[in-house]
Amino acid sequence: MTAPLKLHLCQEDSPQFRKELADCENSVFGLENTIKNLVKIARSSVELASEYTAKQLQFAEELGNFAKKQPESIIKNVLSKYSSSLHEVERSRKILHSHMYEMFIEPLEAFAKNEIVPLKEVKKNVERTCNEADTALARYMSKRPKDSMIPDASIEVAYTRREFHRQYIDYVVKINELEAKKKFEFMEYILALMFTESSFYHQSYDILKDLEPHMKDVTRLLQEARTTYHNDIAESQEIKKKLLEKARGSYDPMKNPAKNDIIERNINSPVTKSGYLFMKGNQRVMQTWTRKYFTISDGHLHYYSRNGKGANGDDEHPSITLRVCHIKPILNNSDRRFCFEIITPNKTYVLQAENQEEMDDWINCLQTAAKDAIYADQNPNHVPGPNSSQDISQEDTVNEFNLHKQINDEETPNSKQSISKIRELPGNDVCVDCKCKDPQWASTNFGTLLCIECSGIHRSLGVHISKVKSLQLDKWEPESIEVMLKLGNTNINKIYEAKLVDNKERLVNSSSWERADKEKFIIDKYVKKEFINTNDDNKDPVTINLAFWKAMSNSAFVEALRNLSLGANVDWKNEQENSTTALHQAILRSDDVAIEFLLLWFCDINEVDNNGWSALHHAAATNNARLLLTLMKRQADIHLKDQKGKIPLDIAVEKQNVQAVTALRLFQFERQLTRSEFSIFGVDEALNSVSKPYNRSSVTSLSTRSAPATPPSLSRPLLDMEMEEHDDINIRSSVEMLLPSTTTTNNNNGGLSNLVSSKFSLSNLKLSNYGQLHDYGQLDQENIDNDI
Repeated sequence: MTAPLKLHLCQEDSPQFRKELADCENSVFGLENTIKNLVKIARSSVELASEYTAKQLQFAEELGNFAKKQPESIIKNVLSKYSSSLHEVERSRKILHSHMYEMFIEPLEAFAKNEIVPLKEVKKNVERTCNEADTALARYMSKRPKDSMIPDASIEVAYTRREFHRQYIDYVVKINELEAKKKFEFMEYILALMFTESSFYHQSYDILKDLEPHMKDVTRLLQEARTTYHNDIAESQEIKKKLLEKARGSYDPMKNPAKNDIIERNINSPVTKSGYLFMKGNQRVMQTWTRKYFTISDGHLHYYSRNGKGANGDDEHPSITLRVCHIKPILNNSDRRFCFEIITPNKTYVLQAENQEEMDDWINCLQTAAKDAIYADQNPNHVPGPNSSQDISQEDTVNEFNLHKQINDEETPNSKQSISKIRELPGNDVCVDCKCKDPQWASTNFGTLLCIECSGIHRSLGVHISKVKSLQLDKWEPESIEVMLKLGNTNINKIYEAKLVDNKERLVNSSSWERADKEKFIIDKYVKKEFINTNDDNKDPVTINLAFWKAMSNSAFVEALRNLSLGANVDWKNEQENSTTALHQAILRSDDVAIEFLLLWFCDINEVDNNGWSALHHAAATNNARLLLTLMKRQADIHLKDQKGKIPLDIAVEKQNVQAVTALRLFQFERQLTRSEFSIFGVDEALNSVSKPYNRSSVTSLSTRSAPATPPSLSRPLLDMEMEEHDDINIRSSVEMLLPSTTTTNNNNGGLSNLVSSKFSLSNLKLSNYGQLHDYGQLDQENIDNDI
């Protein structure tokens, strides 16, 4: 680093000062070359590293695909973890590349462009003014003693000297500033790069370090596998030797294997035999014999080609029903030896064995299998053989299937009645887009019915545009059915096809359109929104948002959807109503259908009002356990704090809302057990008892669809309807016991430890199937494990 230049030497401009200035200039302009080289090399390294990252990701993907094909084992787990670890490392590497651009390459380029390059222009101006000053001085010195222009020349010299001196000082000041900046600013970029790379390598080390226990397990497994491999090789050699010795007499087709090698069949066991036979073709002129593999199984004779294919080269395996066959040897056959035939009502099969003993054995087995099949038909209650347990298992499976079918059949009428109500809406007899009849698919957020081809196009748009479900194949929640009943094809087309309806430009029946035409129309309709009538709705965003908010407050879904099509924000806050969103208002009035509609349109479930209350806070304050569980299952933040630092559980405890407290506690408890090694013993049942499913009778008998949805009260989700008055007092006392402990532990995760420390007696709440988990305050960890 060079020393700063002294400004008072600028006016003297001595050779020594010029030399010091030149040294500073070389240092500064040399820094520019260094920066250029560093930037060039850094860019190249990032490009090469990006290629390396792409190859590593391909390697990790291929490794992951290989792991998926492996059976469940340590090897599969290790390969999967290694693949995911490589993915994480390469994601970190991508972040490193991004940081290198943002924190090193781009700042260095900006430093050179904004600091060094302008300095070159300043230097040119200094050199120009220096030349002008020297020229003016030369003219002044060349004047004769009595020249009248001497005063003018003197003024010119003074002016040029002053201008040169000013620019010279400015140039030296900038040189000094740049030299000073170089000491810290340039090094800051280098230091940022060092920290970035250090962070990347530390993170990569931590990711791969987690594989060390698995690597040790694999090493041990490989050692065991290698030992087993050597033992198996030695054993296989012994088996090979014995098999070759045993099969020595079976190679000659004229000889049959020794009788002691044949295993006698149990009289009650089914006949099974398999082996190769030659089969005569059906050709009349050129007779062909093909070798096929035959098996006797379940009263049938199956045959395959050697490659496992059927007679026609497909996967269908022909079979002969032995119950209707006659099997006999061919005695006088001059063409081939050891032949026998199987005579069926439609065809005669001629087969050939390798020797007489084998042919006799095949005939005997086939005839016995045919008799068994006949007797089985005549006497269904035959004595069970060795496969009787399998028959019983199959019978149990059939009974179980019938039981599930009976249950499903019991649920079918309500489901069919709900679907029929949706179909009865105006315009729902045809597809909302192409007008094809009998649509079987639905767009739940638009509340419309679609044909199968248009549903595929809707799916390709993404769920942020349209959510597609099947009317028959998918499960429908009551709230979703209510949303469908509130909307319908006609109402939606009045919004999204307003221009087409007004101008009558579109044909009534568009079912003959090609898929490309349908796709273009659907994109224009829902994505580009070209057919929405915006002439009468030229409003500012605030007006549109307010109209949407009011429509949702009145459960006017069609009007709300019209405002959404005009650009309304589903999370807009009404400042006149404490900055609450439409979701907050729907929760305050327990409007399940409106909540479902807003969730279908991706409202922010964690949006807060002026008090910092989210949807979960409002649900806890209204003691609505069902809505609490609905929100928590949609990833609502149970630890979100309001302006006073209270989480939803604190609100429920403060208001002594038993149902809300229990729902929040049980949900946290279930999450804690899911993450730990504990069993979720009874928690699902307890949650179900806390929140009964939304089951409005109006789903199947809706005659006033325009009325706001008003779900039934939550008087029975948690407490038994026949609970005695003193039991309710016990519940209230349990909540009072919970109050002091919860206020001091509201920052905890709310899992098993909070549930234990709160002394909240689940037995007092009469939760079904939860077990006797009471008196938590006196249980230690061992007792908790035993209860669970």
